[in-house]
Amino acid sequence: MNFYDSGMINSRRVIRPFPASLAGALFILLAACAMGLGCDTPISEYRPKAPVEKEILPILIEFQEARNHYDIKRLLPLLHDRGQFSFGCGIMVSKAELEKMLPEFWAKMRSEKLAVVPLAHECLNGDYYPSGVLKEPIIKINGNTAKARVWFTKRFSSSLLLFFNLVREDGKWVIIRTEWGPS
Repeated sequence: MNFYDSGMINSRRVIRPFPASLAGALFILLAACAMGLGCDTPISEYRPKAPVEKEILPILIEFQEARNHYDIKRLLPLLHDRGQFSFGCGIMVSKAELEKMLPEFWAKMRSEKLAVVPLAHECLNGDYYPSGVLKEPIIKINGNTAKARVWFTKRFSSSLLLFFNLVREDGKWVIIRTEWGPS
């Protein structure tokens, strides 16, 4: 292979480091990001695709804010009384159990004691991050039930999938299940 084929600069001419079609694809990707079509769009900037999504987005945004501020009083009204919620190393707990367990867990998180973080990578989920941003929501609605998938992202760090199941009761959406994706 000579310098012409390698993409390196030669004294006779400059070879493009990538083909024009790749440049076009990069332009389209950047344009899509600028228009808010994915590409790490925070949930607060997401543009709903259906009118009912406008009812669900505030629930997800409030969940994010309550969680990031360790505010159990803001979090609990978002959760269904008979729901099941992922906690710690992936155990499923009720709303009542979460209400008892979260204050102590969050107090340990705020103290930044490393003993809170599990040693097994398989157990590490978003519960162990002090805060994060929900991004790139995908919301599917079926009558009075909905499923949402978001990326929970720690700034300049990893991203984890977080799944929500919601139900509309008495005209109000509430979260009936949360579950972290694989870490």
